[in-house]
Order: sequence, then structure tokens, then C-alpha cells
Amino acid sequence: MKNKIYLTILLILVVFSAKAHFGIENKFNRSAEKDSIIVTFGDKTRLIIYGENRKELQKIMKYDLNALLSDLQVRLDSSDADTTYLKEEFNGNDYLKDKTSKDEKDYVRIGMRGIHIKDGGTEVTINAKGVEVKDEDDNDSTNTEYRRTGKHFYRANRYSSPRKGFNVAIGLNTYGTNKATAGYDKADYDLRPFGSRYISLGYIASATVAKGKNAKFSLDFGADFSWNNLMFDGNETIVKTADGVDFKTVKDAEGKDINFSKNKLVLPYVNLSFMPTISFSKSFISYISAGVYGGYRLGSYTKTKEEGSKDKDHVRTNFYINDLRYGAAVELGIRNFPDLFVNYDMNNVFTDNHGPTVRMLNFGIRLF
Repeated sequence: MKNKIYLTILLILVVFSAKAHFGIENKFNRSAEKDSIIVTFGDKTRLIIYGENRKELQKIMKYDLNALLSDLQVRLDSSDADTTYLKEEFNGNDYLKDKTSKDEKDYVRIGMRGIHIKDGGTEVTINAKGVEVKDEDDNDSTNTEYRRTGKHFYRANRYSSPRKGFNVAIGLNTYGTNKATAGYDKADYDLRPFGSRYISLGYIASATVAKGKNAKFSLDFGADFSWNNLMFDGNETIVKTADGVDFKTVKDAEGKDINFSKNKLVLPYVNLSFMPTISFSKSFISYISAGVYGGYRLGSYTKTKEEGSKDKDHVRTNFYINDLRYGAAVELGIRNFPDLFVNYDMNNVFTDNHGPTVRMLNFGIRLF
């Protein structure tokens, strides 16, 4: 009687064990069949490579499976355990065919174009445009981006004006207009091409007027401080007289001409601008902006430095320079590249009949 009871209990356990085993195996098989690669070796050995989706399975081609299996053989040979269960953990990155693969390895890179960080499927780029975050799980990574304003970050959708926020622009100065003027020789006030620099620091606010699927029209209002540095090419420096300005060579105590290593006129302004802007979310050209600006001169001075000397001489006066400046401006945004700008003054630098007839032209790149 006891033997029959034991046999009955044993049969029940075998049935439940088999049911559980086949249930788990069927569940695994259904999961594996969804997105997996199954390689069968004989009747009792299977190699199953499972991925969450087809894209993940395609990454297997980037690995050296021969090296992986060779290492597995070494570990099996070195194992003294007589067991039917063996667990081995491998670092997949050790078997990449291309050790420098950017797709699989996380990295932090710092260069002239900014800071680039990859952490799994997330990529972060920090450059002159601000901060951009891309996630491989997002269907459209251009929908959102992070940009910097001062010391803060704000999140904006793809329709935000690329010009919005704190701005730094650097460039060069030249004469947009240089007409012949009685009493002045153009050679006396020529500018050094790369010595005459332009710098601007400011902030831009933006108001959305209309937006479409891939473009937006906005009105940008800006305020900034700018410096026009007019570096003269020769030894003639600007001098204020009773009738206007003159460009003269400075002489030393012995009557010899003094050669300058630095000889410039500095004109600082505070400016306001109004720039209608069209921005594009999925284009090589990120935006086009054109408008007008006006500024008020905060001062003016010359700065000269004699060759072979560390001493610098400053002369502060108005040099008959117009207090106001106004003109037209154009900007062109190029994705993954600093934005380009051009400013053209519509009025003369000097007041009428007190200096040469010149108008300024500024051009360069906008860093922020």
C-alpha cells in the first residue's frame, strides 16, 4: 500500500515538473522567436542570441564571435567543476571588431567644436549653439533641444528662434564706404585687415509670429554693447584740430618719425536691433535674419604703442565722431557651424566736413 502511495506522489511530481519545464521553455521560445538568432548544434546544444528589436540584433555583426568562442573554450578547459550548469559573464566591448567604434562605446570628447558626450543611447553636444541632447529612443530628435541663456538652461521646442538668448559676436571692421574727401589722403587712414576687430556682447528676445511644420517666423529684439577697433595701417594717427580731424605722423624729440606697433581708434556703442527671423528645423540653413539697428556712442579714444616699447598712450576725445550710428544687418545660421553676420552703417563715422567720408562695415561669426 505504501509503495502505491509513493508511486502516485512521484508521478504527480513528474507531471507538474514536466508541465512547468515545457511552460517555461515555450514562453522562452515565444520570446526568443520574436527577435532572436538561434543556432542549433546537434540535438542538445543551442546558441541563442536575443535582442530587444531587429536593430539591436544587427549590432552582432560588429563583434568578433570567433574570439568570444575561443575565450569560452579556454574557460571550459580551465574549469575543474563537473557540473551540467556553467555560468560565464563576458564584456561585449572586449570583442568589438573596431575598438574605436563610436556606436558602442561611451566617450567624452573636448575639442574646438565643443564638448561631445555619449552615454549609452544618449548623446550630448555642448558648443556655441548651447546644449543639444539626442536620444536614440526619440523618433524625432530635432523636436527638442537645450540652449543656454546666461548661467541657466532652458528647454525649447524646435520652433524657438536660434538667436534667442545671450549672444557673443566677434569679427572684423572695414570701410563699407570710403569716398574721396577734400583734404584727406585715403592711404593715411587705411585699416589693417586683421587688426581692426569688432566685438559685441548682448541679449536677444524673440516673439513668435507664425509657425509651420518645419519653419517659423519670429521677431527678434536685441540689445548689446559693441566695440569698433579701427587699427590704422600706417604710422599716421588721428588728431583732433579746431576744424576737424587730421592724420599725422608723430615725431620724437629729435624730429624723427615714430613707428607704432599699435595705432588704433576705439569706438564703443550701446545698440538696439530689430531683426525679423525665419528659422528652419530640418535644413542645412538653420535661420535667415535681416533687419535694422541703431546705436549711441559711449566714448572714443586712441591707443598707440611705440615699437620696442611697452608704454601705451591714450587720448580721449570725441574726434568729431557722430554720436549715433544706424544701419542694416543680415545673419545666416548654418547648422553645426558658427552663425555669420554682416552690419553696414548707413551714416558716416565723422560729422560732415570734419573728417573723411567713411562708413563702417562689420562682419564675422556669432558664437552664442
